[in-house]
Amino acid sequence: MTPPGMKDFREGRGGTIRTVEMVRQGIRGGRCSPWTWGLALLLALGAPQGHAGTVLAEVSATPEAQAWTLLGDVEVRQDETFLTLGYNGTLPEQDTAPSHQLSVGVDHALSLHWLVSGSLSLGLTHDTETPLTRERPRRGLPALDARTSYGSQGLLLSAGYDSGGLATVQYGLDVGLSLTRYPLGREIIARRAQQAPSVLFSREEPLWATRPSLGLRWKPGAHWELGLRGGLYLYSDDPLIAGQFTAQEQRLLAERYAEASEDRALERAFRRRIYRQLATGVSGRAAEVNAVAGFPLAPARFDLRPSVTRRLGDAVRGQLSYGFTRYVPGQGVSHLLGTRWIFSFSEDFRLWGAVALQVDVPEDSAAAQSGLATLGTDYTF
Repeated sequence: MTPPGMKDFREGRGGTIRTVEMVRQGIRGGRCSPWTWGLALLLALGAPQGHAGTVLAEVSATPEAQAWTLLGDVEVRQDETFLTLGYNGTLPEQDTAPSHQLSVGVDHALSLHWLVSGSLSLGLTHDTETPLTRERPRRGLPALDARTSYGSQGLLLSAGYDSGGLATVQYGLDVGLSLTRYPLGREIIARRAQQAPSVLFSREEPLWATRPSLGLRWKPGAHWELGLRGGLYLYSDDPLIAGQFTAQEQRLLAERYAEASEDRALERAFRRRIYRQLATGVSGRAAEVNAVAGFPLAPARFDLRPSVTRRLGDAVRGQLSYGFTRYVPGQGVSHLLGTRWIFSFSEDFRLWGAVALQVDVPEDSAAAQSGLATLGTDYTF
């Protein structure tokens, strides 16, 4: 997800806390990992008296997809170290299995200007079953279903610098590097009426993905902020092929059970579903899906996101952003225009909402448009 999250929620209290939060804003650039409410509350109850923490919740949706975040952050060493725990879930398409991701991380301030962060994530394995061919009793051919499974184990390291201080013009930058392993499984299941299903074969292949990223912020005054973020996605194999059925496997199935041309519509639906799951999972974007980041329809090659933010007094902040994503070869590009508004009701409680229009331009089909909406809140204790 990409909630405003843990940025400057302690602003106004002065001192190192404010500088640390400003650096954290630079590191995440509006991006936060997802954290569980329950674990966050346990941390809060067990934290030393006077140490601060935050709990956050956010929900995003399109007509076909949903994403949700629960996050907890607690200060374990005053002004220096924060422990983060969380949970994120995504449903990239109706009638598919949702993905669930757990994570734990540490943010540590090296000085008034530098902050380093590290986190580990675990994506729980989930299965999705999709019809491939229909049963043909007269020919003695069973129905065939494809069962795909996905999980992940990831590491994220980042470092950020923020000028801080009381200068009129302020700036910040951050660099990050993530490395994630995705075990991709696939099975073919044969089904006949009034018979138990049978597994024809089952295989699993790993896919590795790494994402270097860079973020820049510039505040020319007290009311304006300009931002620019970008990331590159590198894979150990073609993500459109890894974990899918090989041409040889498809030929064997066609020869044994049916003519491949008889179920091209089902095959296209299967590939479209797999690409959407890969887009939010295998491309490493499951933790940053909302109205400002968008719901990608295919694994990304790189993305670029400029933004401008205007502060309207102490209680209201508005942001306008544009996102460009180049999908992997053959899948086209995506454009995303969004706006987000943050309302601070007090130093401890905020509410925000965002809406966006996403336009995906595939290379082999007509452009598709979709609307997105996000609602979130956080509370600092």
